[in-house]
Amino acid sequence: HILFFKIARAVQKGSEILLYLAYPVFIAVLFFKNDIFYLKSVAACGAGFAFVSLFRGLYNAKRPYEIYDIKPLISKNSAGKSFPSRHCFSAAVIAMSFMVIGLPLGAAALALAVTMAVLRVAFGVHFIKDVLLGLFLGIVVGSIQFFI
Repeated sequence: HILFFKIARAVQKGSEILLYLAYPVFIAVLFFKNDIFYLKSVAACGAGFAFVSLFRGLYNAKRPYEIYDIKPLISKNSAGKSFPSRHCFSAAVIAMSFMVIGLPLGAAALALAVTMAVLRVAFGVHFIKDVLLGLFLGIVVGSIQFFI
């Protein structure tokens, strides 16, 4: 069990780091190629992140470990602000941005986002509804950037 947890934690953290570090590189590459899409991506991702942050702050849903007598499997000390998951939103919107480079890259990034979502539920820091809405909003906002 301990080895499985360590592997799952490494996959979750690695997916998070990979996506969050790849995004600024992606933006820089587009900027230096004079591809205007970088502006659309930054605007859509930034506005979406602000909206999700504001909504979850106002809604202030409790986390699983606050409702049930469980200890989350990853270190988490925050209370509330669980719905929707910003981690899942961010990962999905970044994945959708990568679609401009190519469908395989975007699909691989989206697979990482879904993996993060599953693990955040398994680790006890989010409910399924939190991660599903985060992924959904990330995909919607990520799709909008192709039309603005």
